[in-house]
Amino acid sequence: MPKDQYKYGRGKEQKVAQSLRRKGAKVEVSEGSKGAADLIAKFPSGTKWNVQVKATRSGTAASPSAKDAGRLKQVATKSKSTAVVAKVSPKGIEYKSVRSGRTLTPPKSKKR
Repeated sequence: MPKDQYKYGRGKEQKVAQSLRRKGAKVEVSEGSKGAADLIAKFPSGTKWNVQVKATRSGTAASPSAKDAGRLKQVATKSKSTAVVAKVSPKGIEYKSVRSGRTLTPPKSKKR
């Protein structure tokens, strides 16, 4: 992967992390790009997301490969969290469940 491509992707990871923090999540950004998840977000509600960020400069961001999706689901299952892909495009950020393909919204309030 060209160096500027890596920097572009890393910048988008930071953008998603900031967005999730504004929604109340505590977010850890993974070191490098070797792990299954780019970010781990923990919400006040108790919900945890393992997030892989996919970005595009135009159009629609790619989905993770079957292998990457499998790794993300495996890691999420072990950590009792939701496997999520954050697709970043010029239109904004869209969160999708890796398992169901449904669009997700970051949770707002604490569990009761």
